[in-house]
Amino acid sequence: MKRALLVTSIIAGLATVVAASCAFGAATTSGRSGAGVGGPPCTPAVTRIQGHPAAVACGPATATLRVGGKTYTFRHGFCQQSRSAGVALQLDLGTTVVGVKGNAGRPDFAMLISKNHTAASVFHADYGGRRILGDSLIDVRGSIPARGTFTSRVAVGGTFTGSWDCHGVVWTKP
Repeated sequence: MKRALLVTSIIAGLATVVAASCAFGAATTSGRSGAGVGGPPCTPAVTRIQGHPAAVACGPATATLRVGGKTYTFRHGFCQQSRSAGVALQLDLGTTVVGVKGNAGRPDFAMLISKNHTAASVFHADYGGRRILGDSLIDVRGSIPARGTFTSRVAVGGTFTGSWDCHGVVWTKP
């Protein structure tokens, strides 16, 4: 019970950070950045897919997820840090479609690592019209935030491993 409450609390807190960051990123003007100078490297597009609101991420970041004997690759996103929220890494890749089962068939991956690296989570991974991974706590290693690997700690849907690479673009926001 304690573990479930902890997972729920962490995920709820991290989801708030992601939502605030997405709103900020969508409203910010495009521009190249070098570790927090100017705006983010690109502006995610806000559009509609199958009549539903959607956010299409942009940038060079990638992630690979290995779950259930299969490997999934996610592209098109950038790495962010938030000094005020204490976030070491926020990574959103692909396209998020709100209110459509299977994310309208679009790949989507979201991950967050706290500043002290003790709380980290993959919020979700959608691929090929289905959710392949739900909210899961992870252990992380590597050159955070630039690149690294992760393994499942508490997983909804089984054990998994993966990696991410910011490809030299890490935007630090206030």
